[in-house]
This record gives sequence, structure tokens and C-alpha cells, in this order.
Amino acid sequence: MRKTGKMSVPNGFLALIVVFIFIAGIATMLVSGHNISTGKQKNSTVSTSVPETDSTDILADIDSRAVSPNAFEEESNLPNGYRLITVLNEDIYKGLLILVNYQYESKIDGENLVNLFDNVTDSVGVKDNDLFINNSVIEPMNNLFDAFKEAKGSTTILISSAYRSKINQTHIYSNSVRDTGEKSTAYYVAVPGYSEHQTGYCFDTAAINYNGEMVELDGEGDFSWLSDNCGDYGFILRYPEDKTNITGIGYESWHFRYVGVPHSTFINKNKLCLEEYITGLQKYTLDNGGLLIDNGSQGKWVVFYVPKLEAFNNTDIPVPIDSEKTPYTVSGDNIGGFIVTVDVTKDPSNELISKATSNWQFDNSSIVIKDFVDYDPLNDTEDDSDSSENAVGDNNDDWEDDSFWDEYEDDEFEYVDYYDEYDGSYDGGDYAENYDENNYQ
Repeated sequence: MRKTGKMSVPNGFLALIVVFIFIAGIATMLVSGHNISTGKQKNSTVSTSVPETDSTDILADIDSRAVSPNAFEEESNLPNGYRLITVLNEDIYKGLLILVNYQYESKIDGENLVNLFDNVTDSVGVKDNDLFINNSVIEPMNNLFDAFKEAKGSTTILISSAYRSKINQTHIYSNSVRDTGEKSTAYYVAVPGYSEHQTGYCFDTAAINYNGEMVELDGEGDFSWLSDNCGDYGFILRYPEDKTNITGIGYESWHFRYVGVPHSTFINKNKLCLEEYITGLQKYTLDNGGLLIDNGSQGKWVVFYVPKLEAFNNTDIPVPIDSEKTPYTVSGDNIGGFIVTVDVTKDPSNELISKATSNWQFDNSSIVIKDFVDYDPLNDTEDDSDSSENAVGDNNDDWEDDSFWDEYEDDEFEYVDYYDEYDGSYDGGDYAENYDENNYQ
């Protein structure tokens, strides 16, 4: 009789079994959303269809986080065609409509940055090849300067500054205090961390004068076209002459901020500064219908404010279900909530239209007024006792930042390309100054 023994299995067959088990394990982990490289569990997301130009404003993955306990009750009270999405409360610090000034620090330090030199059209120049700006600003900025060139036939404008890091702003601030004094610095230069340039949503402009010098854009003559028409392209003049005690920065005719349409058109039409607009929007909630912005043939929007839920890490925000028919964006305000902008141009039956108000009612008493005296750089003197009218320009040397020109003395600006096409619209007057980076907020 033959002995009973263990069945022998070919080594090759065992190897195939091991490989099969390994592959099955990987497939199981992928299906469950397990990140193999880190061992961390990924959040499952359900994406929403949003126009490509607006996608950067959606601040959180849709439906991917725990909602507040009252979310289902809120859902039942939503307008027809709306649903709730959930965003992180920390996202109030992101988006096109964040307010950064002497009260509210920028929590971001440049996001989605692209090189300006590589992305602008020939309608505008760039001071250096290492300037950057948020990607969402490029297309509207090019459209703005293309339209300016078509209207005025001029390409004398340069982008002289755009995104600046907090570290860079620190150098600029300290150099300005050293070279121009604390008073002038407080009037024109933001404290590091509180500069709008840190967001990447703004830029400064300059022009080339007859002497081939770069000078701040004065906003007069042909250049007034920019402040008059920038709203149609999503921009505002950030620091108007009559709003200095609100913005906390002196009048800057050269500084433009991107907020997007329709906010830019509404701000310009109503002669507001960004502080007034963002603060005023807080009363236009979904409960009272929001704010209706009707730009006629350009489109129609409903804007409403959603305060963040202080008791939770997340906030539920009502948005249209059909984002192709009714596009929307969500932006933080950098203060305490979110601003939802709903494009109802192609959705005339949208329930919000009948509830929203087109009347802008804003109590200006809620705005903080900065306590400083208007500062005239041409009359600057560290001795405040010198109030003589003859003192004009006595201390004008304080406003010549030699350190800037020393730092860039080896750079060769392409003056000739713009000087040859200069149309003579710029008149700097007797006190026209060379470009001074420290004067830029």
C-alpha cells in the first residue's frame, strides 16, 4: 500500500497565487479611497459643474464634509432649484472678494500665481520678468489693456508691481520708513501682512514720460479711461481719492484690484470703496432675497451673504443645483462669512429674482474710519511746525528712494518700445517724480 503524503504544489503556481492576492489588495484599497503612499483616508467628493473661469472661486469640495445639525431643516426652506453645499469656515480667507486692509490681515500669501511677463498681450508692458499675479486676473487684465489700446492707441503703460510676498513687503516697509519717514510710510505703504498685494489680485501701473522715466500713472488725460472703464472688465480703483479715511491708504491712481463682474460695475456705479461694499453686503442675506445687480445687456446677478457658523468648522451655503444654467461663485470676505454670486441672466424664472432688491441701502456708520491726517508728499517735512506755503518741495528729496535705483541700476528697462508710441497724454507737472517702489501700497 502506498503511503499517504502531502500534495506537492509547483512553485510557479504558488507565485501566481501571491501575485493575485497582492493585486486584489491594491484594488480593494483604491476602491475604498485609501491613499497607498500616505496611509491616510481621502475624502470622497462629488464635483459640481462650474464654468472654468469661475472654478477657482469655489472654496471647498462639494458635499465632502460633515454638515451642521440643522442642515436638513435648512434644506427644506431653500428656494426652488437650490441645494446646500458645505465649505470650511477657514475658507472665508479665500476668494476674489476678500477684504485686506489695515484691519484685516491677508491669510494667504499668493495662490495660483502665473508669470506676468509670459502671459500679457502687447498692449501692456511689464517692468520685470519676475512679476506674478493670480491666474484669474490675467484674461480680464489683458482685455482691459487691449481695450485701452484700441480706445487711445497707446501702449505706454507698464505693470510695475503685482503680487508681493509678506517678506518682500517687510523690506519695502522698512526701507520706506528709513528713506521717507514714518508719516509718509503710514499713508502709502501697508504694514507687512496687511498689504493687498499679498493676495495676488491687484497690480500697480506706471507710464513712461518724455524723458524715458517710469512714473506713477496719474489717472488723468487719456489714463482716466482706465478708472472710468475698468469696472466693465472686473476691476476697481482700489484707493479712491475721497475714501482715504476708510481704506487707510492715500489716493493711488495707479492701483487696480480685481473683484470680478458684477461687483466691479456696482462698486464703480455707486462710487463705493471695497470696504463699503463688502461691509454693506452683510445685510443682503438669502432670507431677505439678496442684492439684485442688473447690468442690462451685460447680464443680471443676485448676490447674497452667508455668515459662517461659529459653532462648527463648516458652513452650509445655498447654491443653484443646475450650475450650467445658473452659474455661481462663492468667495470669502476675510471677515466673517461668504459672498455668493448667482448669475441669473439665463434663468429669468429664478426664484431669487422676485425677492432680491436693487436698492442699495448701507449704513456708513458701521465703517471704521482710520485716524490719520491727509498727507501731501510734496509738502512733506519731518518738522510739522513748518507750515509755510513756501515749504512746497522743501523736503522732496525724502521721496526719492535712491536705494531702489541703486538696486536696479544694472537693469535696462525697454523704454524705447513705449516711448516711440507715446501719445503725450501724460503731464507730470513740475513735481513729476521717478518711479519709487516704496510709494506703492
